[in-house]
Amino acid sequence: MAKTSNVLTTVLNVLTLLLGLVLIIAGIWTSVHPDSATLCEKTFAKPYIFTGIFLVALAVIGIAGAFFRINSMLYIYSAVLLIMIIGLLAYAIFALVVTNKRISKAVSNRGYKEYRFRDYSKWLQKHVVTDKNWANIKSCLIDSRVCLALAAKTSKDFYRTYLTPIESGCCKPPGNCKYLFVNSTYWVPPKTGPASDDSDCKSWNNDQKKLCYDCGSCQVGVLSNMRHLWRKFAMLNFSIIVFVIVIYSISCCAIKNNEDIPQPCHI
Repeated sequence: MAKTSNVLTTVLNVLTLLLGLVLIIAGIWTSVHPDSATLCEKTFAKPYIFTGIFLVALAVIGIAGAFFRINSMLYIYSAVLLIMIIGLLAYAIFALVVTNKRISKAVSNRGYKEYRFRDYSKWLQKHVVTDKNWANIKSCLIDSRVCLALAAKTSKDFYRTYLTPIESGCCKPPGNCKYLFVNSTYWVPPKTGPASDDSDCKSWNNDQKKLCYDCGSCQVGVLSNMRHLWRKFAMLNFSIIVFVIVIYSISCCAIKNNEDIPQPCHI
């Protein structure tokens, strides 16, 4: 029984080590094959590598402490886990706060809603859809081909279709432009021109790689999607915190077990 916590700590860290190596390999592969990697994939290369290095380093410390019964290593390992618990808790609370505000506007006789910047917190607006970030976000949207999922054959079918915030903002011109439906991703302006001076009306392009990806409405759609994902991840974070607390407790037991085992004399 005295060795149980050491074995559990070792096994958990071996799994963590393997996960870290996978992330490092994925990040390096993307970096050394720039021609085959999209801008979206390149964006995740460095985070993969840095996260992988952190997990590998943490796992090595945990394995050394638990398997070789080196308490100094386990103290470092436990301290890092404690910092992780505090950080994850702070992030979960922060994510819930900055994503708390949202009031979407239902469009009359439509199966979808349209969203506005003022529906979201100032922090999200200033830090998520900045000019610096938008090129990467737009690349990911194009790579994922989110708009190809729209398959309505008639305008009547399209207007009854439920659209996600990103589909509503990025795959069609805003409703106030009064563009005429040809197909789900092909719209033409009225003969008299767009019904609104909204800059998004001019940004619309029927090129499948452009559409409304440069529109403010697309950025708002991304904000809505980001809000939804952040809130889900914040809730998931609480489960991760519980898991990390369990690992932290096991590491503390391993430290106690090591102290209970007589250490050999070194002459």
